Amino acid sequence: MTETAALPVRLVVTGDPTVDWMVIAPTGTHPSNLHASYQWESGNAAQIGVQAGGAALLRSTIEAACAVALPDGAVTVDGVVVPPEALADPRNGDVTRGYQVWQQYPARTGAREPVWRLYEFLGRQPAVAAGSWPAVTGRIDCVVLDDANLGFRNTLDAWSFLGATDDASAPGHVLYKLANPFGAGPLWQTLAAHYADRLTVYCAVGDLRKEHAPVGQPLAWERTAQEVERAVRDRPDLAAAARVIVSLGMSGAVVVPRDGPATLVYDALHQEGDWERLRPGAPLGLGTCLVAALAVGCARDGAAPDWHAAVRGGLWAARVLHDQGHVVGTERATGLRFPEVAVARAIADGAPDDAFQTAAVPADDGWRLFAIAAADDELRVATRIALEGDEEAVRGLPVERMGAWASVDRTEIESVRSVRNIVTEYLAQARKTRPLNLAVFGPPGAGKSFAIKQMAKEWSAGGIPIATLEFNLSQFGGEADLAAALQRVRDAAVEQTLPLVFWDEFDSTTEGRELGWLVRFLAPMQDGSFVEDGVTRPIGPAIFVFAGGTHATMASFKARAIEFRGAKATDFVSRLRGFVDVLGPNPAGPDDRTYVLRRALLLRALLRGRAPRMFTGGRLHIDPGVLRALLGVPAYLHGSRSMESVIDMSALAGSLRYERSALPAPHQLDLHVDAAAFLELVRREPDR
Repeated sequence: MTETAALPVRLVVTGDPTVDWMVIAPTGTHPSNLHASYQWESGNAAQIGVQAGGAALLRSTIEAACAVALPDGAVTVDGVVVPPEALADPRNGDVTRGYQVWQQYPARTGAREPVWRLYEFLGRQPAVAAGSWPAVTGRIDCVVLDDANLGFRNTLDAWSFLGATDDASAPGHVLYKLANPFGAGPLWQTLAAHYADRLTVYCAVGDLRKEHAPVGQPLAWERTAQEVERAVRDRPDLAAAARVIVSLGMSGAVVVPRDGPATLVYDALHQEGDWERLRPGAPLGLGTCLVAALAVGCARDGAAPDWHAAVRGGLWAARVLHDQGHVVGTERATGLRFPEVAVARAIADGAPDDAFQTAAVPADDGWRLFAIAAADDELRVATRIALEGDEEAVRGLPVERMGAWASVDRTEIESVRSVRNIVTEYLAQARKTRPLNLAVFGPPGAGKSFAIKQMAKEWSAGGIPIATLEFNLSQFGGEADLAAALQRVRDAAVEQTLPLVFWDEFDSTTEGRELGWLVRFLAPMQDGSFVEDGVTRPIGPAIFVFAGGTHATMASFKARAIEFRGAKATDFVSRLRGFVDVLGPNPAGPDDRTYVLRRALLLRALLRGRAPRMFTGGRLHIDPGVLRALLGVPAYLHGSRSMESVIDMSALAGSLRYERSALPAPHQLDLHVDAAAFLELVRREPDR
């Protein structure tokens, strides 16, 4: 008796194809950046390339990935193609044409090796008539629909095969790559009516925001994931699908099933847009890579694909695509082409285990990705962070970094990222007529100005010259000192630098009046000017950072501002555009269990600067008792300044290891910690 050979899995890929015409600038700069007299130089000869895009590119990507991931003959891929004549003649209007400008960029910021990436998308020329799609008959295991709202969704003949929903002919999976507007047209109505139980919808978070979804700019993975889940579930059309997958740039996605909790797939070290920001050039192809990975997962796993693994693989493939860029075509040595081989291999292999993590998304608004059941666990994690660094110590620990500043606390991360977004918008303004006003609060020694200064390093790296000025208002004698300080700010602006001005202890008393300085800042903050010797002087663009000295949080300051109306405190608050509450290395309250993690990050950063020879291959060499005391001491009397002082007082010069013998004498330690408690931790056995 002979066995019947299993039929190959059949995928059908259809939708809106495009023809992408690529203008290639060989100089590495956009032609418009050249003086007109040089645009005609022979060395500035441009090239033009062409490739199939849209549904046609998605089909070829799926076909290539299946060829790598599955045995020969295990799968067939049918569907839409672009006619050869449309790829040969830019005047051919049978298929929608897209126009792009490409140029070379460094692979990542600071790198030398160039790669070809998209500079600018110029626009599309719609097809002159409704396109023609191949007839689809017979059995289908999975159908992939690329709907870019270019005509496919409204052309019933293009997807008439979906009308048959009997068990014998209906596809087991329907993958729907969706663009705006959502829930519109006969295609969506057909899918919702007949295929909801097998329908997987993919969309980008940008398209979801275009649908007026209340998904804010990225502040913390927890917040973004919950906002995306709520936005999907609040839409009856999307919520009817078996699952909706929303990509968050190349660093994450949220999988929202109709039944059961949503899942966040995320890169712990980058939030939405962070990874791309380090690699110049416009990213593209994320949807193609992610949906192709979903299709390969359906072909490989049949009725029960591993959706989360497929999402990870698609995100990884999109990163490979952007990292490598388009490659120079071999045919006729002109043009660029999609790096199909590299992308197919990335989809087939999937993402490395440490690239992306997954976490269920609970309904609790106070949810933390890094929640540990026992306090001792935090100390063990903090120990590993101090010794190995957060990337090696805890996979999946969400860490926010700006230069040497780092945080693992969701509240602190959201606060700093929101301020960074505000500053970014201010810097993007063509005309800045007045300062941007921010505030930073924290307990003494929390490092209130440190995070802002590290943020400023990002601006400097982007080509913005920064002049940092610091003034302690508690040391000012009167209004004349303030006018002199503002004149220095004005001078810095005249010198074509952006003044970053720290007004320390702005909430201090002056001339016997509590919060007396606030009223004197109202005009500079609101009008961008100040009066000196009876003359009104403009300040120009600047960033004012008001650092609190008597209030540890914005909430505390606002409460006092409402109570203390005489100093125009509420008017002062109304002129602020953002604030940061910095937590520092001491517990912020009885429920604060991440302070030891903050201590570990700070300790590692301080020792990197003070004693870099104590690190070998990223691992810190330190006596276990010393580390236990530095992390576990009940309090640093003057916040981060005390931790820094303990390290500065230690005999570390010329040492390769932080030994107990290097610690300062107990009476010196008492300046910054409880010396008895600190030294008891040094001597304590590890199991106690």
